[in-house]
Amino acid sequence: MSKSISDWFTTRRERQILENVNRHLGLSQDCVIELERMVDAASKGDMDAKKGSYQRLSQMETDADELRRKLCEDFLTKGSLPTDLREDLMELVRTMDWVADWSKEAGRLLNLLPYDRIPEPLKLGSKRMASELVQCVLTLRKSINALETDTTAALRLAYEVERSEERIDDLYNEVRFQFLNLDDTYFQMPFLILLNMFFDALEMVSDWCENTSDLVRVLCVRFQGQ
Repeated sequence: MSKSISDWFTTRRERQILENVNRHLGLSQDCVIELERMVDAASKGDMDAKKGSYQRLSQMETDADELRRKLCEDFLTKGSLPTDLREDLMELVRTMDWVADWSKEAGRLLNLLPYDRIPEPLKLGSKRMASELVQCVLTLRKSINALETDTTAALRLAYEVERSEERIDDLYNEVRFQFLNLDDTYFQMPFLILLNMFFDALEMVSDWCENTSDLVRVLCVRFQGQ
């Protein structure tokens, strides 16, 4: 019979670590959700809502960073987890933290961009990418949560994350094609650079979701071998 994450966390202090892992995952997930809200507010021309979303996103990312640092200290100093498992979980938290970091970076760039000047096809592209990012991170969270009870389901969901990342790559390629049709006599180079960086940041969020799902697969193999 295969083990799950919860089977290893037997003491009260270890259970607290697991609860903080889940808190960190929740914060990282919420960063992506808030980013989509920010994109939606910008597309509607609601600058107050856009600003509010960015402030919340920034605070969530800061909270996630602080919790990541605490978790790394706890993994090193508390409990008696096997070394390989402790290292895998530390890496899982670190990679998920990059999801939050790149969400904030996308929000920071969006906050700088005069969104009303963005051509409609690119606005649509950003909304579609942000929407798919939310689905990607929600699936990732389900996959990680399933590690506590059902590694087979966790593995299946991890592969769904990979497929979602591929869909985001397709949307990203559509956006890059749209860049070829922009009139560079109308758009100034700094604007184009920021706009390109914004879409790159959106794509990086999905890349780090996939990187995290790779670690889920590693943990599934480890638990199924127990």
